[in-house]
Order: sequence, then C-alpha cells, then structure tokens
Amino acid sequence: MRLSAPGAPIDVAPLPPVMPYRRRPRGLLEHMSWIDVAMLFAWVMSTTMPFGWAAPLRYLAAAYFAGSMIIFARQTMPATLRAWPTFLIPILCVVSALWAPSASEAIRKGVLFGLTAMVAIYAASRLSGRQILTVFLIGETIAAALTLVQPNIVNGAWTGIFGQKNFLAVHMFILFTCSMAIALDRPSNRLLRLGAIGMVVVSMFVIIMAKSATTTMLLIGAGAALVGHALFWGPASRIRHMRTLIGLAVGVLAIAVVLVVFGLMQFDAESSLLEALGKDSTLTGRTYLWATAERVMAKHPLTGVGADGFWRANLGAANSITEYFFYERFTKFSFHNSYLENGVAFGYPGFWATFFLACWALWRTAMNWLRNQTIINAAFLVMAIMIIVRSNAEIDLALEFAGTAVLLFIGAVRKEKLAKPPAAYVPPVPPIMSQRATP
Repeated sequence: MRLSAPGAPIDVAPLPPVMPYRRRPRGLLEHMSWIDVAMLFAWVMSTTMPFGWAAPLRYLAAAYFAGSMIIFARQTMPATLRAWPTFLIPILCVVSALWAPSASEAIRKGVLFGLTAMVAIYAASRLSGRQILTVFLIGETIAAALTLVQPNIVNGAWTGIFGQKNFLAVHMFILFTCSMAIALDRPSNRLLRLGAIGMVVVSMFVIIMAKSATTTMLLIGAGAALVGHALFWGPASRIRHMRTLIGLAVGVLAIAVVLVVFGLMQFDAESSLLEALGKDSTLTGRTYLWATAERVMAKHPLTGVGADGFWRANLGAANSITEYFFYERFTKFSFHNSYLENGVAFGYPGFWATFFLACWALWRTAMNWLRNQTIINAAFLVMAIMIIVRSNAEIDLALEFAGTAVLLFIGAVRKEKLAKPPAAYVPPVPPIMSQRATP
C-alpha cells in the first residue's frame, strides 16, 4: 500500500480473486455405512438361525468386521481400548494351547472368541443403538415367523426352529425387548414402530407357548421397566428432583415388601421359586454338573484342562456325565454355567476373568444409561441384566459367536454423545444511548 499527498486518493493493492468453494467429497466411511448394517444383519441371521448352511455367512461377516476395524482404525481404536476385557478369554484360550489336549483347537477357539469381540466392537463404534436394535428386531422377527409356521411341540412346549424351549425363549425375549424399545422410541420410523408393536404381541405369545417360567418372569420385569421408563421416568426429567423422588419411593417400597414378606411372613423363597419354575432341588441336574466342575477346577487351579480339554470322548469324567443324563453315546455337553465352564478350561484365572467380564459389561451398560437415559439405552441395560442372569445357567460367556454375548458387549462398548439441552433464549439488550452534549 502507498500513501499519497494529503487530499490525494490512496492507492490500495487489489485483493486476490475469491476461489469458489468446493464441497469436500464424501469419505469411505459414509459410503460404507449401509454395508455395515447389511453385514450385521447377515451375522445376526447366521447366528440366530440354527441352519448349517449359514455358517460360511457367519465367518464372512466376522472377517468383514475384523478387516474393517483395521481400515477404520481411527474410529474403532478408542472402542477397542474401552473393550479390552473382552479379549481376556481369547488370550487364555491361546495360552492354554501349551497344555490343552489339542493345541490347534485351543488356538482356533481363541481366534473365534477374538472375532466375537471384534463384531461387537465394530458394531458399537460404527452403528447407532437404534440401528443395532432394528437389525436384531428384523432378524428375530424372521425366527419368530418360522417358529409360528413350525412350532415343533416337545412335551407340551414349543421349541420352534431351535430344538430347545430355552433357546427359543431367549431369542423371543430379545425380540420382545427390541420391539418394545423401537415402539416406544419416538424418533424411530412410524411404520417400523407399528410393526414393532405387532412383534411385541407375537414374542409374548411364543414365550408363553415355550413354557419357560424363567423367561416369563424376566418378560414381566422387562416390560414393566421399559413402559415405566417411557411413561414416567422420561417425563419426570422435566420436573426438578422428580427422578430422585421416584427412585426413593421405589427403594422404600422394595424394602417394605422385603421386610413384610421375609420378615413377618417367613417366606421360603428357594422352595417357592423352584416350585414356580417347575424345577427340583437339583435344578434338573445342574447342581451335579456344578459340583463336578468345582472338583475339576480344584484339581487344576492355575491352568485348568485347557480350551476344549474336558468334553472329549476319550475322557472318563465326561462320559460319566453323559451317562448320568441317560445319553446312549457320548455327546458334547456343558456345565450350564459360564463361569464354571471357563473355570474348568482355564482354572481359577478363567473363572474370575469371566466374573470380571460380566461385572464390567453390566457396569458399563448401566453407566451408558445413567449418562444418557433414553429408551434405547434402557433396552440395552435390560438385555444385559437378562444375559448376566442367564450366564449362571448357560454358557453364553463361554461360547464363541454367541449372539447374547455380542449383545452384552455392544451395550458395554457403546459411547454416545450427550444431547445438549437447547440454550435458553436471551433477548438482545438495546445499546445505551449517549446523552447529547449541552452547548
């Protein structure tokens, strides 16, 4: 810039031409979002449907998630660091190859456990909670439709396409929870919500026909919790301290019921619960299995028998158990307890690692709900409680590619951004007019 004499015009250098704004092209992450949903659906279908032909699809989906985790490491690495407890069992599997009867089977089992964790991590970091519940809703809806077509009644109870009433019941419970969450979620698509309402009725009907008393009790508790969350807990946020009052009232009511039932009435909870569930004192032979697992774990406290080291045809203890349950030939069985199953395989380190994994998953899911108390997060918390309860009688946390374990891990790994409330409107303040100077 050059200044001229006083009164003369000022010479100013011309500004550079303004370049036209070019919109940044969409990245690969945005283009592949629909593929993530499709592959998660393929994985849910291959793990939900008990069809042998679906096994290759399951491995294809798991390989896709594992490879995509590397490609999109910037997005998935934080979730992987949060999910480090999910790799405890895979590491124990691989290490146990040093003493397991078959080193290759132990390593293979460890790799499959690792892929199970990767499926959950990738889905939790790339998809929203609403998308995940919708995928499981559609997958379990297909399972329910096939069950209605072919109920397969065994001893008066429906088993559906799963062959066992307990497996059918747990899948229908997942369908019930996802349907309730989508139906009560206002931002969801209206047609999808209407369809979810219909599946709530279907899932309840199938669970009743499966005659699973445990799942029926969980169904009543989950339904009451989700409906109460939508009708009372959510609207209570508009009134200051209303949620605190509701929590205190529920706590006082629960304490009063416990004191009256167990203190004044001397209620025998154990015998009454077993009678209501139609179980004997051995829980259909489960106590025998648990006692055997504790003895085996005590013989191998630090190492266990290795991955897939107990349920083998050449092992006398395994054959004795199958004979006890009236099997004519050896059948691969389980201890019907996730913690004892891993305890037999990996000793007390495996037992406590599974216990820590369950506590971590439940804690993380509960914290996600406390930070952002939406109906979607409430559904993940309800399913986490169901899976933890189920893990005491089934081997969901000791089984690779278990759909319930993936749901549990997804709920724990998810991390949503808190929705900020809209800022209050502040009207603009007019500027103060200066007083005119007096002459």
